Amino acid sequence: MRKRTILTRTTGSDLTLFNNSPNGAKPCPSGVVVCPHLLEHTMKNRTLHNAFPIVAAAIGNRFGIKVSVGGDQAYTDGQSIQLPAYEGDDPDYQDYAWGLLAHEAAHIRYSDFTLRYGNSVLRRRLCNAIEDVRIEHELAKDFPGTRLTIRTVIEKMIAKGEFVAASESDHPANILYGFVLKSLRARVLGQTALLPLVEQTEIALKATFPVGAVTRLKGLLSEVPEGLQSERDCLNLTDRILTMIEQEFAQQRQRNQAQPSDDEENTPEPDDTDQDAESTDSDDSSGLDSQDEMNPDEQLPNDTDDESSSEPAGNDDSAPKNPDDEPATPSDNSTSIPQGEYEETAEIADPMGVLQTLLSAGDSDIEQDLFESLKSALSLAAENGSELLMPSGHEPPMDERAGAFLLRKVHSESGKIRAALQGLVQSQTLNRSQPACRGRRLDGKRLHRLPLGETKLFQRKETKAAPNTAIHLLLDKSESMGYQVTDSQGQPIGSRMPIALEATLALALAFEGIPGVNPGVTAFPGHQDDSVFRLLDHGQRINARTGAFSVAATGSTPMTEAIWFGAASLLRCREPRKVLMVMTDGQPNDTLSTLELLQRCRDSGIETVGIGLGLDVSHLFPSAITINDLSELRAQLFELSKAVLLAA
Repeated sequence: MRKRTILTRTTGSDLTLFNNSPNGAKPCPSGVVVCPHLLEHTMKNRTLHNAFPIVAAAIGNRFGIKVSVGGDQAYTDGQSIQLPAYEGDDPDYQDYAWGLLAHEAAHIRYSDFTLRYGNSVLRRRLCNAIEDVRIEHELAKDFPGTRLTIRTVIEKMIAKGEFVAASESDHPANILYGFVLKSLRARVLGQTALLPLVEQTEIALKATFPVGAVTRLKGLLSEVPEGLQSERDCLNLTDRILTMIEQEFAQQRQRNQAQPSDDEENTPEPDDTDQDAESTDSDDSSGLDSQDEMNPDEQLPNDTDDESSSEPAGNDDSAPKNPDDEPATPSDNSTSIPQGEYEETAEIADPMGVLQTLLSAGDSDIEQDLFESLKSALSLAAENGSELLMPSGHEPPMDERAGAFLLRKVHSESGKIRAALQGLVQSQTLNRSQPACRGRRLDGKRLHRLPLGETKLFQRKETKAAPNTAIHLLLDKSESMGYQVTDSQGQPIGSRMPIALEATLALALAFEGIPGVNPGVTAFPGHQDDSVFRLLDHGQRINARTGAFSVAATGSTPMTEAIWFGAASLLRCREPRKVLMVMTDGQPNDTLSTLELLQRCRDSGIETVGIGLGLDVSHLFPSAITINDLSELRAQLFELSKAVLLAA
């Protein structure tokens, strides 16, 4: 079969990893290769379709969470996710970022951020390990592709030696944490690359913990994930694990204390072996001694079995007489360990010392959380990266009375604007087939009319002009928009902000009234320069959002950041024609980055429009108008529509 060469970027299929299809994302078919030269060329393409901030925002939108890209830190505040600014082409970096984004999105969707763990570090870390598995399992139900996304991160970290197995020399808390984390991820999440690490960690677990603890731990972990419905359930399971381990260490101490007394009370004959002494049961039954003499070979493989079952008098209820029987605990569903495995578990000389060390563990005694290490890796890699910021979109302050008043004020004018735009904001679409006198395709349903003199016997498809455009309006609400201005005679006529709000609402209302036009409106900055106000999302109705058109003029002019947000919103729209309009009265905070981003928008098929309020913005926007007098603004809207909204 002939191989195909596809022109794509490594992250070109990032969004498919988060699809809602039952089968999740599908890998590339066999025989498909990526030409290195074409790949390098594509990765240098300065469009926005695969830009890191755009893809991150799109993924966040798919998850229903807020994602901001900027700075050099990665963190989550329980409501939104912050990723470092990055404009490079390293596929590992982006894979790590998408894995972190998916994991943190699962926390925001399913975790309880009000839960408290107390002062125990081990309790908190074990609960977090179980909760991580639970939420990723839940996320994969709605977004099957996240299973592959996170598994890719795990595999890359293992390959780089950043995710390793625990050893016998490690802190007991780290051994326990490592086994819980890795075994659950391998079994529940299908991260099979962890299986060798699980096997190595289990060897360390058996060398450090009592045999019964290992058996009962596996039984308790078998409840994940079906038995867990919330993070509180994870915490309850953690408490049961810790209580069980304390019980097993206490039983180990009792066995160690009982062993010397057994030796004194049951002094062996001169020809008895050490094995006979060790296998003496605590009930001092003479029948057992007789049985040992009759079947000495049966005791050889099970020395440690008898040791583990030895208990002082009065404690028969705390441990089973047969060490292969599961103790009466909530984990009765666990299976017993084959007898041969007991030989691999050494006797714990100081069980209470190990228990004390275990329970007093600090964060430094346990390996760093997997996704905390990812955050550190992303932050370090982004230190010399781009300073571009993808702001988060926030709800603006709502004033319904002011919004209703503004709507009534611009309602009649928006109708006139709509009439002017009706024939301009459009694209060509195919109309239905129409009968015609000539053509290349006969209409069989009309042939019977031929004897009646019918001449329109052919089918012909005609094109019809129809709007099919997404338009995003960016409104500059910086502090200068609130300054008092004067007319040409020097008379004060108020600030620019009220007329800018009127013009924005009138345009949005006019666009909404044209079938096929999908308007959206964003004001910048928001509460801070790293946020914007979502006045009108694409698909929303203006009547339900009029209260948002009452924002006050504050802050600087982070135009680059606002354009990132507007472009990301447009790229999520299905309309083939996309227009970004920016209404501003001043220079952006960073002119060079604004120019670069506007060019990338145009390279991505997004038309850019500038409306300068008291300032010529043609140096930023190839298509722009300037309003020197506030009274000119409404009159210029028609000229603006002719200049920049005429269908290409």
